[in-house]
Amino acid sequence: MQMTSTGMLDRISVAKALGDETRSRIVGVLGVRALCVCELKVALSLSQATVSDHVRVLLEAGLLMTSKRSYWTLYAIRDDLPPETLAFVSLLMDQVHTQFPDDRSRLADTPPFVCNVVTRPMPAGRHWADHHSQKSRTGK
Repeated sequence: MQMTSTGMLDRISVAKALGDETRSRIVGVLGVRALCVCELKVALSLSQATVSDHVRVLLEAGLLMTSKRSYWTLYAIRDDLPPETLAFVSLLMDQVHTQFPDDRSRLADTPPFVCNVVTRPMPAGRHWADHHSQKSRTGK
């Protein structure tokens, strides 16, 4: 958590971090549950690099905490933030959910911990496009 020289949470860093629409959207979906970057990128329809950069800013501002799950890092809103910061973050989440309802919808449609979902390998010698064009012809 970024602190001022007097040991207080650096509200300027928090304000700068939350002043970006994408970072506000990240906080909005993290209000649902702890998420990895893979889940955040699906929920927000952004690249992994973009999400990672924004998460880094939120971490540096002291708004997020991390935990490990196997190889992946999960991000969550810190539960030890000062009460006035938590109150503001809560109000921000309400507005984000109103302005960007698709973020929560995409998150709800995404399997939990999507980066750990194993996909079936394609049969040898077949390509993705071949597989899908055959599916559309046969209706299966």
